[in-house]
Amino acid sequence: MGKLEYKYKKKKWFREFKSKVLKVHHEYYDKTISEIFNFDSNTYIFCITIYDVVDNNQVNNLVKNIYELKKCKDFKIEVNYRKKGIKNINYIKPEFDHTGHGIFAKVQFLNDNLISSVDMDWSQINNEEAIIEYEIRFKKEIKNFSEIHEFIIENYKQLNKVKYSEFYFNIEHFLNDDSQNIQIELKYFRTLLQQKLHKILSSNYSKKYLLPIKYTYLIDKKTDSVMKYIKEPFLEESFIIDKEQYLIINSIEDYEGIEISEIIFKKQFNPISMTVLMSKLRMTLYYKMFYEIEKQELEFKISKYLNSKKFFINFWDYKWLLNKKRRLNEKRFYNINTNYVYNVKGFSDKELKLADDELVKNILEVYNENIEYINNLNLINYNIIAFVISIVALIISIIVIFI
Repeated sequence: MGKLEYKYKKKKWFREFKSKVLKVHHEYYDKTISEIFNFDSNTYIFCITIYDVVDNNQVNNLVKNIYELKKCKDFKIEVNYRKKGIKNINYIKPEFDHTGHGIFAKVQFLNDNLISSVDMDWSQINNEEAIIEYEIRFKKEIKNFSEIHEFIIENYKQLNKVKYSEFYFNIEHFLNDDSQNIQIELKYFRTLLQQKLHKILSSNYSKKYLLPIKYTYLIDKKTDSVMKYIKEPFLEESFIIDKEQYLIINSIEDYEGIEISEIIFKKQFNPISMTVLMSKLRMTLYYKMFYEIEKQELEFKISKYLNSKKFFINFWDYKWLLNKKRRLNEKRFYNINTNYVYNVKGFSDKELKLADDELVKNILEVYNENIEYINNLNLINYNIIAFVISIVALIISIIVIFI
């Protein structure tokens, strides 16, 4: 499929989905969040948190973007760092025996119908990168699906502009299927929240991929149906923080970061901070959250040399791969302390762990295999170039002799 045909089909889908689905009243628009999930206890969305990874240059640009919001009457900002002048500031520095975490900034939305503020925390995960956490707070807890639907309608024009927004070729399959439409609207809700952040706080992967996300749900009672969902999640993993707080992780989606559901039964609580966990678990938790994104990045930068006639290696692609390996080999960051601040244990399976050492080991092997292949390819290139130069030199010397 060519680019023009792709763009046409995408535009057609969003036009038809709006006119034939969103503009038509469906029963699920009148349902509460608890009814959408088939829970027999009141359920609310308290906040939604999105995660991205940044290097020092991107942190400088992010701080600059936050200061630019001061000029806009729609926002009020609090930022803990000064912006750069002519030269970049070294926000991310080598840390030899620990990684820290802290508050980065806060952006208040003064005129938005749904969003109240975005609280930004961050944690360094290696000598060059940090995780940024965007915790989106709402004007009030989201109780009804209609609030999500209205947000989608209000911001719908943005979907066609987003590179990673999901679409399908045939609208007819969705006209009478409420369950599919609910899933699509939830995905568009996630996409539009990220796009709203990207427009004002552009970081690293926010334009290219659907980033890792955490939904924080408040549920009134620990009923049997709710606990069954936590104990036996379909194709997901669940973890227990304590008897009133759980995490459910969905990492089966392709081309995007993982989706985390945080379920809280407490009346007084703080949502779990993944940046605090990241400061303890570092690269092992990073690759659990960003695995699909990193896999796509590897395919984009390296697979073109494996599956095509490309013969010469782009220097920046090769450097990117070497840096990926080096960051995993930074032992002070890789050798984690499993006695982290939150005692997170497997719930659906007692053997589950947030720190997946085997995953990191396998990823490192993939990087090593690709580096070995590129080194061999470079060696062949050098030999060919040397052979060609020697032939050219021989031809020139023969010509000189007979002149």
